[in-house]
Amino acid sequence: MSVEEVVMKYEAVNMFPSTVYIGEIEGHIEHKKVFYDKIYPEYDYPYDDMHTVSEEQGKPTIHTEESAAPMMMEITKHIKNFYLNVLGLKDIFDVYHTKTWLSRSRSGEGLIPTHIHSPSHISYVYYLNVPEGSPHLTFIDIKNVNEVFTSCFESYPDEDTFMNGYTFESTKTYSIESTEGTICIFPSNRPHRTDPVSEVFSGERLAISGDCILALKEDEKMVYANGYTNPKYWRKY
Repeated sequence: MSVEEVVMKYEAVNMFPSTVYIGEIEGHIEHKKVFYDKIYPEYDYPYDDMHTVSEEQGKPTIHTEESAAPMMMEITKHIKNFYLNVLGLKDIFDVYHTKTWLSRSRSGEGLIPTHIHSPSHISYVYYLNVPEGSPHLTFIDIKNVNEVFTSCFESYPDEDTFMNGYTFESTKTYSIESTEGTICIFPSNRPHRTDPVSEVFSGERLAISGDCILALKEDEKMVYANGYTNPKYWRKY
């Protein structure tokens, strides 16, 4: 009997997942119009393939614009849905937006390298304009917890690995298609990057990226040893 014909009884137990939330933004057409009419001119910046985000231009404060308030409230609804109904956190937090910036590309060369968002708990990307062929958002497992042979999942060309195929148990990367009018929410410490779909596409892939922290609601006070207290109790000396 060949190896392929052996019937094995086993159970594969998947644990410690990383979950990404993808939601549809209600009122996207109006949010997009307001953004281009009232916000984009202020946050526009010189573009080249090495500078694809307004964060690097000292402009990470889109959430403070009065005209952005309806859009930010819709984004916040999705963030709360993510941590309450997907992650299962208690309803004891307020969401504080700390940074929001433009992320854009106009060619397959304008890519963002692998990184995390260290100062926050939850991050997101809201896709405002997505031409066909726009780069995808890719998440990376840098721990390789199921890796048997050191570096075989990344360093070797595909044809030189020992892998017969990539599955949930062994995959190192997962790409999310950029879809206009959707928001992608994820833990800020999850490594991610943008990957090309085509070298050239027509137009501009434009998204709003943002960081949030979760702070205890004022009425929760000090009964939890972990987490941020409500900003009411913060002081600067």
